[in-house]
Amino acid sequence: MKNKVLIGIFTLLLFACGSGEEKKEEKESMNSRDEIRLKQYQVQGAKVYATYCANCHQQDGKGLASLYPPLAGADYLLENLPRAACIIKNGQSKEIVVNGVTYNQMMPGNPITNLEVAEVLTYIGNAWGNEAGLVGVKDVDKWLEECED
Repeated sequence: MKNKVLIGIFTLLLFACGSGEEKKEEKESMNSRDEIRLKQYQVQGAKVYATYCANCHQQDGKGLASLYPPLAGADYLLENLPRAACIIKNGQSKEIVVNGVTYNQMMPGNPITNLEVAEVLTYIGNAWGNEAGLVGVKDVDKWLEECED
């Protein structure tokens, strides 16, 4: 009898705490280890971002007028994460167009590890309404080997 009560309570809690179909699908596509890594990378990435990126791109990711592009909702960032990894690590001196606006400021490379690149990409890829998911360090390692000059 005691086991049936415990099973009933557990089942009730399971259904009562359900978070809807969207979160269920999201959790099914990401195992618990990846969920933990996503959260860790976001926390560490926020620190890296505050140190190396926020001066120009601002704390809210909106950029600085026509000088520095936004990262919040930035088509340039979200459409090509491998290119973004290369820019974060190596910098960029070419003109870029972000959300239809042309930016021509040089961005210096950052003296950070590949893990920190993955962390900051995970942070900015999921902050301010962006939805890029987890960016793994193995992906970043591969992307950085393939950077175009």
